[in-house]
Amino acid sequence: MQSRGANVESVIIVPMINFKNFFEKTVIGLIEEMDIAGIGRVQAKIDSGNGAYNVLGISDLTVQGSKVTFTTINNKRLIKDITNTVSINVGAGHVEERPVVLFRVKFAGQEFDNIPFSLGNRENNEYKVLVGKDFINQLDALIDVNSTKIANDLIEVEYTK
Repeated sequence: MQSRGANVESVIIVPMINFKNFFEKTVIGLIEEMDIAGIGRVQAKIDSGNGAYNVLGISDLTVQGSKVTFTTINNKRLIKDITNTVSINVGAGHVEERPVVLFRVKFAGQEFDNIPFSLGNRENNEYKVLVGKDFINQLDALIDVNSTKIANDLIEVEYTK
């Protein structure tokens, strides 16, 4: 009998210990505030289906060599180094080549350096910043699609051995 109890303990208890990290997650809503260096606080839409880079809505884009100049969503004019380019299928078979730049970001009570954003025209979109799957993974967060502006909440679940 003791041997059987030991097996049950290893099957039930060990997975629960590993499961603990799953239950201590930052929870983010569908729409969250993000502070982007050089731009300020903006509303961002969380899009776990976006497997490409985060997207920053811009206008007046000019590429000169390895630099890009653009106007941001709150009318700030920036010059940034281009770190990459990405081809984005924007629908109806239309593909855009977008420059990618890096920003320092404050989000959900944390600071992140060198976060990539592709630069695109989002004038017809309600939210000018789109947060993609890679950054969501970096946050190690859960998304509550029924909530907004909850990024500093933490789910904690107690469990017993």
